[in-house]
Amino acid sequence: MYINDLLKAFEKALANYAELSTDAALKDEFRRSIEGRKYDLQDEALIEAILRDDESELTDSFTSAFNNLLDKLEATSRDEFLKSKGARKEAIRIYFASLENLITLYYNGLIGRHFSAA
Repeated sequence: MYINDLLKAFEKALANYAELSTDAALKDEFRRSIEGRKYDLQDEALIEAILRDDESELTDSFTSAFNNLLDKLEATSRDEFLKSKGARKEAIRIYFASLENLITLYYNGLIGRHFSAA
């Protein structure tokens, strides 16, 4: 279930980049990337919580990191890059890096609350 929700959130994040198509090939590549990570049940629960409570933070983190990458390119090479398979792979990599940073923040928050309550 979280896979479909994560895919929808990824598609929303890509809406800012019309050059990146969200065709079936990109969706399949994204889905394979999710399945390849083999998240455990705790991670899946945290992903669902992130999508429910902090999807905008995930999108903002992705957008910021992806824009930083694009800012390093000249305008002509930027357009070419956005139409390439490399851009799609980089978008997926950056999205998962943003997601995994939020998962870590959630874990740290849970652990911190556990020990501060003791």
